[in-house]
Amino acid sequence: MADVWASIKLDERRRIVKVLEARTSSSIALNASTIPHPVLLSYRFKMTNNTHDVVIVGAGPVGLFLACELRLAGLSVLVVEKRTNSDGVAETRAFVMHGRTLEIFACRGLLDSFVQAGQKPIGGITAFWTLVSITYKTEMILFQRAVELGAVIIQGVQVDSVNQSGPAVMVKGAYTDNRPFIASAKYLVGADGVRSTIRRLADIEFTGNAPVNTVMSGEATLGAAMPNPYIVHNEHGLVIAADLKVPSGRTRLNVFASDRGTVPESVEVTLDEMNQSLHKITGVDYNLSNPCMLKRFSNEQRLATRYRQGRVFIVGDACHKHLPAGGQGLNVGLQEALNLGWKIAAVISKSAPVSLLDTYEEERRPIAKAVVQNTTSQSLLFFASSGPEWAVRDAMEKLLCVPEANKALAREISGFSVTYPKLLDMILPNGWQALPKNIQGRRALNVKIRLPDGVLTELRDYTEDGNWIQLHLPGKHSVEVRPPPAFEDWTTVVDVVDMPDDEERTSLYMCGVREMLIRPDGYLAFGRWDN
Repeated sequence: MADVWASIKLDERRRIVKVLEARTSSSIALNASTIPHPVLLSYRFKMTNNTHDVVIVGAGPVGLFLACELRLAGLSVLVVEKRTNSDGVAETRAFVMHGRTLEIFACRGLLDSFVQAGQKPIGGITAFWTLVSITYKTEMILFQRAVELGAVIIQGVQVDSVNQSGPAVMVKGAYTDNRPFIASAKYLVGADGVRSTIRRLADIEFTGNAPVNTVMSGEATLGAAMPNPYIVHNEHGLVIAADLKVPSGRTRLNVFASDRGTVPESVEVTLDEMNQSLHKITGVDYNLSNPCMLKRFSNEQRLATRYRQGRVFIVGDACHKHLPAGGQGLNVGLQEALNLGWKIAAVISKSAPVSLLDTYEEERRPIAKAVVQNTTSQSLLFFASSGPEWAVRDAMEKLLCVPEANKALAREISGFSVTYPKLLDMILPNGWQALPKNIQGRRALNVKIRLPDGVLTELRDYTEDGNWIQLHLPGKHSVEVRPPPAFEDWTTVVDVVDMPDDEERTSLYMCGVREMLIRPDGYLAFGRWDN
């Protein structure tokens, strides 16, 4: 994957290398062969102190984004990853980003990077759409950001022991060359996927239902022209394929063959099997070659019974397994990282009570449960192979032609419908109260803001550093008297003279409150009224 490193702009490579040289106390030659895969970059650092605020196991998109969030709050972060440079890694894997995820990245100043690296977006119900961002590019962007913010990332480490004792958790394992690895932290987060080692070591149950059907998946080079994207569904099965413009030129393929749909997930997929099934369903011999990461995935559904065990948390696919329909797992995982990051920071650095950490599971597990149920329903339509099942599929297609039904489902899948209505009273600042029920816990829509000096800004201009945002709203009170920040050293106060925007957006804020607090993850939290 040297071409991936070489494809990064020279200035970007220089910035990464500068950070790495500072951490390794050694010189790194700036060429394409030195760092063959920046996402899985391994650099040696002299760890004078192996104690960190947080250790994250797993350097996929979720683990890397969590590292970014924790570094924004100034915490020391170590990310360890068992993969190495030599590991064969699929270029695509999860690649769909939904509207709320893009909105989050916009708030952190990352959206432009993803749009430039991604595929043409699909129109939607808001300014944010669905974007195709293939996994290695997603990881590359988040990796670069995490390193820029000061996270330490190492690879080739397999964790095999976790021990919680007092105010710390000890993590032990080994490097690929059998050197021992040991680190301690105030908190440990497992972002290590469906087969999470951290979940197992923390003794967190992963309950659900066994798979009924399996799908062949992978990347391969086509021997014949194929439409892009390509969807075929008939009595022989279903094919969903897309050329995602990856450097290797391979095409991403998902193939459900009716006569192979119950083969166990553990059975290896062969290139011949994929070719034969693809030919039978489409009627075309595509003569696949040069395959990568051929495997089966299933409609098995599982959900962790807990998201926290003492000082150990899990995020992303470590929390849930389901049919990978529409990329919901990746998006839910990124939003879990967003929810957890600021709460850990609040407890470690801002003297928040430990009970705040319990709200991570309280707020996020019901959402993951709904995703598991949603994708299970989709799987019944996805694997339809009989007359009655086709009838249900046709009925669903007609239902989705109803605009309100379509919009409701789109809001659920995109993450736009998520709210956190329960008041976080354990961190309620003095003099503040719950907001009106119709807006409490809703996501803060981006809105245009006019400042006292007449400058026109927008809410998103204040969200990149991950602070609380305190809106001092227009009313009978004077903006000349600047209110004190609700959370010292962690609040950005914005004096609002006017919000010249559409009513849907301004009505969220112009609800009679004098001031409003927005959480670091972008949800409406508390209000304060005129006396």
